[in-house]
Amino acid sequence: MISILITHYNRPEVLEKCISSLRKLAWGSIPIEIVVSDDASKEIAQRFIKKLPIDKLIISPVNKGLTSNINTGIRNCSGKYILYCQEDFIPKMELVERLPEIIKVLDSGMADMVRLKANYKFPKLLKLTENIKLIPKFSWQNFYLNTFQYSDHPFIVNKSFFNTYGYYLENTSGAYGENEYAIRIMKSNARIAIVNSYLFTSNSVAVSVIEKTEFRKKRTLFKKIKLYKFIRAVRLHLEYLFYSNKKRRLLSIRNKRKI
Repeated sequence: MISILITHYNRPEVLEKCISSLRKLAWGSIPIEIVVSDDASKEIAQRFIKKLPIDKLIISPVNKGLTSNINTGIRNCSGKYILYCQEDFIPKMELVERLPEIIKVLDSGMADMVRLKANYKFPKLLKLTENIKLIPKFSWQNFYLNTFQYSDHPFIVNKSFFNTYGYYLENTSGAYGENEYAIRIMKSNARIAIVNSYLFTSNSVAVSVIEKTEFRKKRTLFKKIKLYKFIRAVRLHLEYLFYSNKKRRLLSIRNKRKI
């Protein structure tokens, strides 16, 4: 069975569209469960989502942040595989068609995670199957993207992935938690693959939680130029070099969530 884990916070109409799109797919003989982990949304939003066709709904009594919300959802998934997405992603019709190939890659050990969406293209990839490629652990061609092998865009893994490589660091702001886990995965021997043609699209109506809370005020022309990208790449490669699996701390990125 595939557990489709969706994290949610105060965007019930967006969640409804995501679930509706998933339910409309022709899953056929593939058993699925839809698991929604809600991070203490407002009462009006909770009343709304309780009426949606959700197999398992977990509502946190207090807001703990995205990483904690993902961890809670993972622990409530029953399937052998977990397909993760946030509520502001919509699956494409080809998703179900590609699943047998994706599962074969996971079960064979060719990859430990298959990413289904990204906001960028890796210049250097290694072919695994017709529709799936492996992201190299390090490549000069991927210099600007080496540390983005993982992101919290939609992906699929065996549930055992998190027991092997660790759950998410809790009590963090969205950007800190995502970057910390990305560095952790890069530091590990986890093999991350990505589909050639992305299988999810972003809901254009929705605004990313991370973007809304942390990045909106930082969008400047300076961030779009190559110098910024180079400095960011150097900084994150240094984070990789000094990262400790035990301490789980980033040196140059501030955790803006108050513990």
